Amino acid sequence: MKNTVIISCWFGARFNKPRQINSLGDFIRLVKYKIKSVLPIKILDWLKIVSVIPETPLKQNNCFFFTNNKKLKKEIIYRGWQYFYLDKEVKDGESIDSSLHAKVVKFLQLDPTILLELFKHDYIVYMDSRRISDNIEELTSLCDKGILIRKTPRLKDSVWDEVNEAKSQERYARSMDATIEFINKRLADGYKHDNIVTNTGVIVYKTADITTQNSIMSLCTEVYEACIKYDQPECQIFWCILSQKYDDIITKIEFSQIGTRSGY
Repeated sequence: MKNTVIISCWFGARFNKPRQINSLGDFIRLVKYKIKSVLPIKILDWLKIVSVIPETPLKQNNCFFFTNNKKLKKEIIYRGWQYFYLDKEVKDGESIDSSLHAKVVKFLQLDPTILLELFKHDYIVYMDSRRISDNIEELTSLCDKGILIRKTPRLKDSVWDEVNEAKSQERYARSMDATIEFINKRLADGYKHDNIVTNTGVIVYKTADITTQNSIMSLCTEVYEACIKYDQPECQIFWCILSQKYDDIITKIEFSQIGTRSGY
């Protein structure tokens, strides 16, 4: 097995909590949230209730999990991860805040001490907590440049395809006007709209070469800073545009080529 570290994260509560109680259904979901939140881990497993903390990828011991929720520490360790606390406030459950905080991990915007530990490995494999793959060796084998990333499930060959799809979700739509201004400015600077959109739920970073590592960090920082500046958690839009300068270090594979446990 190659020298690989797996990273993932979750910011917020252990289970999704209704933001408002406007109906009997909302009240029932709140009651279920309360009950599940106090159940021991082993009882959750026995009842097949899945929290936000996944099991680590099969046969992987070097797995780091980042969170702002200290109450999740016991479960994170129980499920095979090394626990890392990040002091990030989430105001309202699974929100824009939680999604933006996750970009800190996804795009390697971590404390230099943690980065040094990650960079001791040849490969850093990032996975969303709901997009865990057990095919680690295949993922790293396919990463023959600097970055490996999957295309979206439905082929999107223009950034506008991603924009139009994202508009249907409230947390993406609220900052979409400013995001579109960003796109138009970059298009005026010579970037292309017709670049294949990729899915950032699973990303492999091959960081052994220092020059490639610097390029990876440059791209990641650009994408992260755009997400924060525009208060826009739909990072696939920014990646579609900004990654064009870094095509020489990026390998794009079909979405179905590497599966995840959830099917996404």
